[in-house]
Amino acid sequence: MRADNPQAPLDLIVRNGRVLDPATGVVVVADIGVRLGRIAAIGPALPGRPGSMSYPPHLGTQEIDATGLFVTAGFIDLHAHVYTGVCPLTVPADETSSRSGVTTVVSAGDAGANTIGGFRHLVVERNRTRVLAFLHISMIGLAGWPAGESVQMEMLDGDRALRAIAENADIIVGIKVRETAPDVVGNNGLEPLRRALDVGRETNLPVMCHIGNTPEVLTAVLDLLRPGDILTHCFTGSSNNLVENGALVRGAREAFERGVVFDIGHGFGSFDFTVAELATREGIWPTTISTDIHSLSASSAMKDLPLTMSKLLSLGMPLEDVVAAVTSRPARVIGRGDEIGSLDIGRVADLTLFEVGGDEVTSGDAYGNQRPLEAQVRVRGTVRAGIPWGGPYPHPATPFGVSTQ
Repeated sequence: MRADNPQAPLDLIVRNGRVLDPATGVVVVADIGVRLGRIAAIGPALPGRPGSMSYPPHLGTQEIDATGLFVTAGFIDLHAHVYTGVCPLTVPADETSSRSGVTTVVSAGDAGANTIGGFRHLVVERNRTRVLAFLHISMIGLAGWPAGESVQMEMLDGDRALRAIAENADIIVGIKVRETAPDVVGNNGLEPLRRALDVGRETNLPVMCHIGNTPEVLTAVLDLLRPGDILTHCFTGSSNNLVENGALVRGAREAFERGVVFDIGHGFGSFDFTVAELATREGIWPTTISTDIHSLSASSAMKDLPLTMSKLLSLGMPLEDVVAAVTSRPARVIGRGDEIGSLDIGRVADLTLFEVGGDEVTSGDAYGNQRPLEAQVRVRGTVRAGIPWGGPYPHPATPFGVSTQ
């Protein structure tokens, strides 16, 4: 049976959801049909096929009732830490992903050139979550945390990074560097960033630069970043941040307008409502929304991606932009827009079902500030590569029409 055979029966139908796909501009109540792990059809009343429990069993079409729910491409968390067993500042990808609607996480520098092989075997190959990676410019990645990985310049080996990228091109989507002084970079200033950018230029990959207590004023960092590079923790309240004396720092607007990606990376200490409020009033909205999820942040005010999305909704970011910031935009940033981040026909069938609502609650940032959330993103279902996640779901041979919600 060919994957592109339009006459072949559908494996899964998500019924009657509010399909929202910023990548294609589709906003419609419809069914989504899945065949062989890919999106095969979108439309009203898609035909399924009944299963049979007779011997041998005949596999039918599974169905999920999404009435009243938004259905989007699977959420992409652009900044996560999931190298469990090597760095204690991590969480297991699958434990947090399925309940949060996240189908893809990008490890933000957990592994460097000397540890990426173990990352592939211990993390990428052992999680149902799709796990990709920003390779750390430091050859040890974050394995030495809390010791700074860029204090010793010999750790910043561009040639080793280039070899690791060539050998792991299927999972490496960019280069990571942390610019925090003195804990991470010691007395090395912005040299770690410059070396990461050298590798980025050589490989045509984006560089994700972590900020917060940067060794120089943020303007110096912004001036180095290229279109497509990522400024993560963009709304941090740590020193040398986006705001100075009640205004945006010099170079912030210029960087934003030339295409530097402004990423949330909420984390344990990297999101400040007051910075976000000033920046958004000035028209600086995040390009991407990510968690910086790890063992500290997952149990703090950040919690997960849906809550982080809800905070941006509370700041006035339109729902379609919030969804784009966790689907089509991160997919484009990491060069995977032809596979994920969209509900277009032929894309991998990663789907997230969610609703927006609930009573008003109060939520905090990383600095003790509290703000009301009038509505929250609440995930109600996840599909990874065409298979419902977080079941148990009925066997495909159960009678046709049985809802699996």
